Amino acid sequence: MVVKVFISSVQGEFSEEREFLHEEINNDQYFSRNVELFVFEIDGAKTEAANEVFLNEVEEADVYIGLIGQHYGNIYDDGVSATEYEYNTFIADKHDAYFFVKDCDTRDEGSTRFLKRIEKVTKYDTFTTKEELLDAVKNSLQDAIDKRLTRVAYDEQILYNSSIDDVDAEALELFKNALRDSRIKELFDVRELDKILEYIGAGKIDHSGKFHLNKAGALFFAKDITKFDIEHEIKMVRFNGIEPLDIIDKLFSHESFFKLIKDFDNFFERNTRLGGTVKGWERISIPEYPIEAVREAFINALAHRNYTLTGGAITFYIYDDRIEIVSPGELPSPLTVETLGIDIVPMHRNKNICGIFEKTKYMEHIGTGITRMRRQMEEFNLPEPEFINEGYFQVILRGPNGKLILPKNLGEHVNFNGLELNERQISALDKMFSENISFSHRSYAELFNISLTTSKRDLVDLFQKELVNKKKIKNSYLYYI
Repeated sequence: MVVKVFISSVQGEFSEEREFLHEEINNDQYFSRNVELFVFEIDGAKTEAANEVFLNEVEEADVYIGLIGQHYGNIYDDGVSATEYEYNTFIADKHDAYFFVKDCDTRDEGSTRFLKRIEKVTKYDTFTTKEELLDAVKNSLQDAIDKRLTRVAYDEQILYNSSIDDVDAEALELFKNALRDSRIKELFDVRELDKILEYIGAGKIDHSGKFHLNKAGALFFAKDITKFDIEHEIKMVRFNGIEPLDIIDKLFSHESFFKLIKDFDNFFERNTRLGGTVKGWERISIPEYPIEAVREAFINALAHRNYTLTGGAITFYIYDDRIEIVSPGELPSPLTVETLGIDIVPMHRNKNICGIFEKTKYMEHIGTGITRMRRQMEEFNLPEPEFINEGYFQVILRGPNGKLILPKNLGEHVNFNGLELNERQISALDKMFSENISFSHRSYAELFNISLTTSKRDLVDLFQKELVNKKKIKNSYLYYI
């Protein structure tokens, strides 16, 4: 969040104070990140008329800071000075105005009247030195920042230094391709882009007609997120072994969400194994992990991270025996590890981020992510996900650790690569692995209620495709893994 601040005063009388405020606040590590200060003689565009610059900057400001001293200043055509005119412009639709009055023995008539006017609507601080003024201004700016943090959720905070030009066309196209609602897709053919982005919650069009991303919008669509000082780093690492020592592959990124998901899919695919330990099975893709469960955990980390914490990163680490996904920030109260997946009423730290995700295929079942993650791991005959909630939120998905473990409902999770198997054959393979059983022509026919001829045809086909072995027992054959 950046608060835009306009300094208003008689320039000649407060030239030293104005320059001092500008320099000190811009050199302050905290305020320089949170405040954009405008002082006309330093920041004003020399090619524009002074009154146009004043008007534009005052209208776009979040906070007005007025300095009152001895002199009221030059009178405008409507009978007020530049300082009071700027104040009138600002308070037309805003209320965060702070005044600082310099101690002095005398004031002219206009200055005295203006001071009496503001006494009726707001408090003001007095100062003697520019150092006292700086301390008072910093306190007021902190108040303005705190009010905005309380009033506006983090992911809804407007980035006033952004515009429609910061929107990345590739990220936008990935969003369109992921949309579940065809009505939103159709908007791209009939509405302006800024209005669509405002509609989905990615930003705001201001009173002058300019579009600005909010922080959620930047995370989804910005060309360069680092421009906006948002904590957003992703570290993907494939380690050799079960300790974080020897790195096989890595990807560190600050990309927007949909690009990250694309990178995640590629990283996951090239760094997890496909099963195949029996002759012939190398032609069949047997995933090491259910991609839906792993992607669910990764997207949850993006959506529910505490973005106000500084210095952290989302980590996606693949080991030989497990995957660990860690996101800065604990579960939002009152959620606990024990209640995860029990109460399906969704509770979001970042409602705006989740609101945009929910329009896509990546978060279509609101509030059921943990339950589906558990079910998918169970279907793959893998241990239930582990959750740790200590400072950071961690998800651990235990893998098969080099073993070939077939998932339940084999046909739903395994790609048989054009082997043209029927449902009976897939079901039989599932039983052979999961229940360690074998089939004769007769037992296969009885299980599926088919003729012996059809049974023989199915089993011989599996044998010829090198998916099963067979051995002769007396006058019959037994088919097995």
